[in-house]
Amino acid sequence: MFEAPILDPMRLCRLGDAVEGNCLPGDLTLLQDELRDLAGEVHYRIAGGFSDGQKPLLTVCITGHVSLTCQRCLEKMRFDLDIQTHLVLVPDETALPALDEEKEGWDVIVRPERLSVVALVQEEILLALPVAPMHADKGCGAAKLMETDKAAHPFAVLRKLT
Repeated sequence: MFEAPILDPMRLCRLGDAVEGNCLPGDLTLLQDELRDLAGEVHYRIAGGFSDGQKPLLTVCITGHVSLTCQRCLEKMRFDLDIQTHLVLVPDETALPALDEEKEGWDVIVRPERLSVVALVQEEILLALPVAPMHADKGCGAAKLMETDKAAHPFAVLRKLT
């Protein structure tokens, strides 16, 4: 089982410290419905610090891969994870910026007193997964099937008669 700590995010930011580790997709229970199988690996790193505006900041990096189901051919496909998220921590909801003031690639959240590493890793992966995963055209079993079907078309013999 995935034994990840519960963090004090403000302490992590003040110390400029980081936590990192590895887990298997099977350890991430919120992902089970999205995955084809439990194959893969996940590496996470959560680093604390401060933004340019001296606000507490968590930088979340997640790499690895999971198995999804291609929605075109229904075969297994590998989905590579390369996630980097910046979470600026604010004291309460009144400090949240307006939508047009948000900086792209940076999320602003109300700082929790405690932060579950497992929950954070699962949520970031869920946000990164495609809504309808599909192989690239050349790697998709459906594209290969379409090419095979063209050759075996029942009226293909008629083309030769002209």
